[in-house]
Amino acid sequence: MSDSRPEKKPIILPENVTVDYTFERMLKSFTKQIEKERILQEFKARRYYIKPSELKRLAENERRRKNKTTKTQKRRKNK
Repeated sequence: MSDSRPEKKPIILPENVTVDYTFERMLKSFTKQIEKERILQEFKARRYYIKPSELKRLAENERRRKNKTTKTQKRRKNK
């Protein structure tokens, strides 16, 4: 029996955290690297399956929200 689930690519964590200083600074640099590479966001997004139609709807809502904020910013700027 083969598994019908699609294969997911593995999440790769950064390995080049320098070990020259205190633990707090190493942790801070590690978290900055993770934020920069958007690893945590990808991990959270993969936590649950989201149907493609749901992804489309979320993307459309996000596009509308951004468009609405730019319109209000333009309106405020013209006043």
